[in-house]
Amino acid sequence: MQKVIVTGKNGALSLAVAEKIRSEGFKVENVGLRGSGWKGLDFSDTDVIVHVAGLVPKENVDAQDFYKINFELTKELAEKAKSEGVKHFVYISSMAVYGVVPSLDDGCGIVNENTPCDPTGDYGKSKLLAENALNEIADEDFVVSVIRVPSIYGKGKTEYLEQYRYFVGRLKRIPLAFENKYKSVISVENLCQLIYLIIKSASGGVFCPDDGNICAVDIIKALNPDKKTSRFLGKIIKLFKKDGRVIDYYGACYYSEKLSNVFNGDYRAVSFEDAVKKIYEN
Repeated sequence: MQKVIVTGKNGALSLAVAEKIRSEGFKVENVGLRGSGWKGLDFSDTDVIVHVAGLVPKENVDAQDFYKINFELTKELAEKAKSEGVKHFVYISSMAVYGVVPSLDDGCGIVNENTPCDPTGDYGKSKLLAENALNEIADEDFVVSVIRVPSIYGKGKTEYLEQYRYFVGRLKRIPLAFENKYKSVISVENLCQLIYLIIKSASGGVFCPDDGNICAVDIIKALNPDKKTSRFLGKIIKLFKKDGRVIDYYGACYYSEKLSNVFNGDYRAVSFEDAVKKIYEN
């Protein structure tokens, strides 16, 4: 039986990943990386490490902390893992490494196989530095898998969806606007399925997953299935297309279908609509 270590002791994503991998018959252990205690752990009986723990953008975060946690800690963990015989290292990176921001301009906001990595913020830069450090030590005996996740949503991770609930909660109808401007998001359930498939197949490389072509209107409809729509409100929204809030809500920022169609899309175990429904049921 293969042993998998998932970093992150109490995080919603770490716990979900551990539960999924355990349900597939693997021996799984969650390991916290705060402090220096983890440095004394013995990885010699570990086959795979899924490095989920990391620092995400939030208020009052010192920029240097991104580099200490997302880059330096990842590098140290991977080097220890390799030196002690771990064969596979799965790293949760971010779409932020591309530096692509939401846009309402035609042809903008899409990430494809030719899009260069050009992060603009410390978060994305720290993630890319970690990726580069992992690639430097990757070889046939130490497989590295990098998952550049877009916005994640699910039980315990509703921040992305809540901004849309707030927005449409102030309106009587759903504004139909910019329905061809897509957004890459992924449910916790689908991300866990992808991680399982990567471990099962021992696949290395870069993975750019999402839940398929979804626009802001799809998100709002999934959150408010009983609320009526309005083309008129959509026309008003379009008048403010240069407003930063409108760009954030409706702007395109997504992976091309070719890029996201890894494992022939088999990691998409649940549809976007059903995943949202599961979060808010009961």
